[in-house]
Amino acid sequence: MNILIVGNGFDLSNYLPTKYDHFMVVMKAIEDRDESQGEMGFDNLFGLLYEKETYFFGYTKAMYKTDEIKISVDKIKELKGQLKQNIWYQYFSDHVREVKTWIDFETKIHDAINIVAILIEKLALKYTQTGRLSHEICFNSNEDESQIFLTRENCNVLRILRIIKSGYYLDEDIDNGDGLETVIHNIGDPDLGEFRFYINSEYIHLQAGYSSIKDGLILQELQIHLEDFIKIFDSYLDLIISNLSINCNFFIKGDSWTSPDKIYSFNYTNTYRKFYAQTADTDFLHGRFGKDQNIVLGVSELQNESLKNLKAYGFTKYHQKLFKDTDYLFLDEYKNKAKQNSVQLDKHHTYPYANLQSETSSLEQIRKSGLLNLDFLIWGHSLDVSDQDYIIDLFSLNDYMSRNVCVTIYYFDIPAKFSLLNNLLAILGKDKVEQWMKNKWLKFEPNPHLAELNKIQPVELPKIAKA
Repeated sequence: MNILIVGNGFDLSNYLPTKYDHFMVVMKAIEDRDESQGEMGFDNLFGLLYEKETYFFGYTKAMYKTDEIKISVDKIKELKGQLKQNIWYQYFSDHVREVKTWIDFETKIHDAINIVAILIEKLALKYTQTGRLSHEICFNSNEDESQIFLTRENCNVLRILRIIKSGYYLDEDIDNGDGLETVIHNIGDPDLGEFRFYINSEYIHLQAGYSSIKDGLILQELQIHLEDFIKIFDSYLDLIISNLSINCNFFIKGDSWTSPDKIYSFNYTNTYRKFYAQTADTDFLHGRFGKDQNIVLGVSELQNESLKNLKAYGFTKYHQKLFKDTDYLFLDEYKNKAKQNSVQLDKHHTYPYANLQSETSSLEQIRKSGLLNLDFLIWGHSLDVSDQDYIIDLFSLNDYMSRNVCVTIYYFDIPAKFSLLNNLLAILGKDKVEQWMKNKWLKFEPNPHLAELNKIQPVELPKIAKA
């Protein structure tokens, strides 16, 4: 049986613009669009990438009817409003130079919620120690006894996430009849005011003369905005990627290529079924885009104990997979068969038959019954630790004995092969990787070059004026 496992690199091999960079550049183009200029076409959306990715988009425009892509003015207005309001989009826009891939994207979510955890931890500790809590966050070494200290960088992240606010403040002492009361004014003038950070009042709980942080509300808001960000990304896939129809039929061919009987997709798109085999049996492990989208987009694990105590599991992919019903039984049929066979072999060795010839015959039958006869092709998956559970499951199928399970990993170029092997070694360890390669259960092959196979020539891209 032939099983294809695809990641985002498969869509990129088909010259579909599904990189994180592609998505963010398009959202920026929509955000900056003057609506009086009317609808946006493919060149308006992706044009700023043409100089940087001439090779890629030359083939995209050759293979697909890009002129059919149109974003209406009404849709532009709707998306602009969503982008302006969304905390996570604003956060990623601020860190655009640090985030280049979807793996980086997950890392930045992890970084952000860890900073939130630091804020919550420090506030709780400060109140325990002093019985007081200042709403002002100190970012230098001169904090008041009731203040917590955070780095300027962390304060900036929390500001973008709208958990704290910043400005130039001036204190004024006012007589309220019972004595002097200090009133704080945000005057917006760096020459007269002092730059400060304060926790937003909506996240402060005041009761019986003391204040505490509404940590549950903070996490709830961040999770809602993450889901809204997912909806924005779903719109990108729905409006653009799914509407790219082909200019000509193309096929996949290679020395190691065989048409799959089953597909496990880590993508949200249905590229293989759309272009190669509409009836291909496919499980979408991280969900799908579209009308009933159930896209999974988050972190692999909560590493901060405070976040675990606050039950912030909505940011994790495993929570989202369970909640959105995408937690398919990945390879369970084959894992169970291998496990049962291992039990049979253990019993056979524990209670050997008296007759040597009979024992040999029975052992051979057990071994044959345990053969899985599976050929896996992995195309475009990074083999990153974020999906290590799947990778461990796959490479456990030949444990105890060879069950005729082979894996071919396609790579884009030599640096990509280097990275893929690195990731496998980090997850599986050198002994297992060496065992699989020495036994020829694992091999690496270059991606089939779809444009060359189908004799497709790139088109010349229009010159786009930079803003």
